[in-house]
Amino acid sequence: MYVSLKDIQQARAVLAGVIHPTPLQFSQTFSHISGNKVYLKPENLQKTGSFKIRGAYNKIINLSEEEKARGVVAFSAGNHGAGTAYAAQMANISATVVMPENPVPSKKRAITEQYGARAIEHGTDSIAMFRKALELHEEEGLAMIHPFDDPYTIAGQGTISLEILEELPELDAIIVPVSGGGLISGVAAAAKELKPSIKIIGVNTEGATAMYSSLQAGQPVEVEKVETIADGLMAKKPGELTFAHTQKYVDDLVLVSEEKIADAVAFLAERAKLVVEPSGAAAIAALLNHHTGIKNKNVAVMVSGGNISFELYQSLIQKYNERNYAGVK
Repeated sequence: MYVSLKDIQQARAVLAGVIHPTPLQFSQTFSHISGNKVYLKPENLQKTGSFKIRGAYNKIINLSEEEKARGVVAFSAGNHGAGTAYAAQMANISATVVMPENPVPSKKRAITEQYGARAIEHGTDSIAMFRKALELHEEEGLAMIHPFDDPYTIAGQGTISLEILEELPELDAIIVPVSGGGLISGVAAAAKELKPSIKIIGVNTEGATAMYSSLQAGQPVEVEKVETIADGLMAKKPGELTFAHTQKYVDDLVLVSEEKIADAVAFLAERAKLVVEPSGAAAIAALLNHHTGIKNKNVAVMVSGGNISFELYQSLIQKYNERNYAGVK
């Protein structure tokens, strides 16, 4: 049932030469604030601007020739869609991406113009998009490239831990943003198999608590409402597979506020010189605001994506400056 270390190692072999290396970046500033030695894993610098290419490519490469000939379908607010479209383009197969109504323009443009996929806007949440993707899967025979609840997707994301622990074997903890759970499932499975003592901490935003609520309930549950600035963390319900992995491997899952995430986007620009979207800033926001309970440890923090509209980015930085530098000349 669980994705194994061998599965993740096989995914790494598949991804060799396909993805960018994203070496850890030590931050003196974040270390001082949090009371730890903090290393950022900058997957915002990955191909397509997020970690999602890892899982999407691993899944697509493992399809049968018949499935590849029919094409693939994904549902996504943007990052998984871009990863799927890019991977499909590399494999020379057609891709369709179901996106929310009124998607982030830059994300839709990358999917259609840069990576040549068909984009269909439908619904406003992950459940509605999934149903539309399922409809296309059934009507057109397109292979489903699930953003999180798939063993190949999880294995692809788990390659991140192999890289982190090779670079920093003395690591004590990894902090990971959580939506449907594909990223933390792979990261936790690989890290715990390689180093059982390592702590894995997940982060939900207060506006999207699907995994947090599910862990509280002891089973996957659908949350009534999702309202978050972090469009990459908008899953309304985790998968059966990702929930099982999270239950087995993850030590804790904490919540962080929308405001703290917004501030972290600006703070990452100011201090780390990284362009990061809100979902990519959730993990560092939790650490810097002392939600994780981690002190005096070597900590890797996932910076999961950097696909943010200029309008939102400008707005977040402006508001951050107004709150922190009002009256400063």
